[in-house]
Amino acid sequence: MKLKHILCALIYPLATFLGSCGPDTKPKPTISLVAGTKYVSASISVMSDSMLTFSIKTVAGSDNMANISASYSLNGGAAKTFFDSSVAGKEVVCIIKNRISAGVDDILDYTFTATDANAEKASTSIKIFVITPTVPLTGVAGQSIYNARYVGFDNAYNLNTSIAFKSTNGNFAISDILDKTPTGAEQFAKTWGSGNESKFVRVTSNDFTNASTTTFLYNLWKANGAKATLEINDIKKGDIILIKSGQAIPFNLYILKITNIQDLPAIGNHNDYIMFDYRMID
Repeated sequence: MKLKHILCALIYPLATFLGSCGPDTKPKPTISLVAGTKYVSASISVMSDSMLTFSIKTVAGSDNMANISASYSLNGGAAKTFFDSSVAGKEVVCIIKNRISAGVDDILDYTFTATDANAEKASTSIKIFVITPTVPLTGVAGQSIYNARYVGFDNAYNLNTSIAFKSTNGNFAISDILDKTPTGAEQFAKTWGSGNESKFVRVTSNDFTNASTTTFLYNLWKANGAKATLEINDIKKGDIILIKSGQAIPFNLYILKITNIQDLPAIGNHNDYIMFDYRMID
């Protein structure tokens, strides 16, 4: 009998200890996106610069909600919070707006998070796919980029504004095209890169002839973008180059035709350049 009492005395504290190590049983909050003609509630395709409106409904697992936040990431990059607010009440509905700042073919992952008074969290996510409107293209002719070693001459180009300039650390973000002739090189590299991770891919002369709308360029990029690189080498007269700018602008696709190349053979003479025409959104 005495042994039985001793065993029971040992078992009870053990059971109490094991019970205290069980799963967290605190009720969790819930969060959902409310559907409606004015609201985005599921993954959709939209044009850049669109204003998105979300209706977020949260219900606390405890007596009160504490916080609602919203963030997005661009093409799998770091998340950026665009809404973070304290709230109160068992059930909260919050209207949030955000204007898209992304380029054609970009993907934005939106995440909405609810936190209640017990610090319990719940999240929901959707994807936004950026597509292009159908708009005519306009032509820009007679542009040039010089050898980076040719002192005082423009070796960079902003395709969005059609302006050439001398590259510096301060304007890399708008350098869609950048001559990549290395410092100390005696010969013109005839290689382009960028300061903002623009991408380049060769396409055909027929593509340049037929390029008349943004939709054409969008479909051309969809067909060829997987082959695009951060630099394009051995540029030749007659090359047709499709470029996706690294700038965060509504439409960032351009098609170029190389019209002339000056590559002086004399060592130390860096008066070299590449001339081109191109087409962009009107």
